[in-house]
Amino acid sequence: MTHKGTVTLETERLILRRFELSDADAMFNNWASDGEVTKFLTWPTHSDVSVSKAVIDSWLPLYENLNHYSWAIVLKEIGEPIGSIAAVKQQDDIKMVHIGYCIGQKWWKQDYTSEALVVLIRFFFEDVGVNRIESRHDPRNPNSGKVMLKCGLKYEGTLRQSDINNQSGFCDAAYYAILAEDYFSGKQAGFLFSIGDISIDCRNPDLTRDFYHALTGWEKRVMYGCPALIAENCLVILFMQCDFNYIPPVWPEESGKQQKQMHFNFQVSDLPAAVEEAIKLGATKPQSQYGGDHFVTLIDPEGHPFCLCRK
Repeated sequence: MTHKGTVTLETERLILRRFELSDADAMFNNWASDGEVTKFLTWPTHSDVSVSKAVIDSWLPLYENLNHYSWAIVLKEIGEPIGSIAAVKQQDDIKMVHIGYCIGQKWWKQDYTSEALVVLIRFFFEDVGVNRIESRHDPRNPNSGKVMLKCGLKYEGTLRQSDINNQSGFCDAAYYAILAEDYFSGKQAGFLFSIGDISIDCRNPDLTRDFYHALTGWEKRVMYGCPALIAENCLVILFMQCDFNYIPPVWPEESGKQQKQMHFNFQVSDLPAAVEEAIKLGATKPQSQYGGDHFVTLIDPEGHPFCLCRK
């Protein structure tokens, strides 16, 4: 790896830069004093702004090291940090960095963390020359895993009671990673694929969702207007109301009877390019489309519908 240090990076809405001592008030007010933000983190909630000042003060000398990477996530709109993102662990012999992040509750679910992580992925692969970027989260905090999936990291497994955080006792850790070969192959194709969700057609979506919730304990949600579950690996499962006369599948399968049914929704970084590539690979695009500029429905070579969705 060719270490570059914590250089300033920029996205459409964010500036990622080194922390400054003057950031202490924003750090304390925007995220570090919020118990909901630190709930699944390994460092304690800051009780006073003096704690935030002391933490930043301890970080400043580390910026002299080219292998130290710690950024303040500055929202251009307000001109102050709303969170942090850093390489909290690295291993030069296998060219690996482990990324950790947090962001203030006020800015959750607005894709700011994903926006920051994407530019770090580019920086570490293209400028530093890492081979593996990994991250982890407590399975009880699935939204963190959704950020990883959205940025192209793949779920690799959950290590049981392998970590600790501000929840009591040991905790499991779900690991995700993206390799240089994944990143550059996707970049060469012009877009990146990641699984968005699995959609299951139902006569009664709420009833079906509640059954699987009771069976698995997976978190209940409503997403895209549909009853949903978040599995332990952060996979989103949507239970969709059919707009046709639903016929349940027969098991074991019988010729001439309704077969099993569900479809994939893939998130892609470049929707037109992904549609073109899928058609080259044998998919067909039906005339009926209902996704506007958000998603395109295609048919795989066996006749199963699937959707490519804009990230």
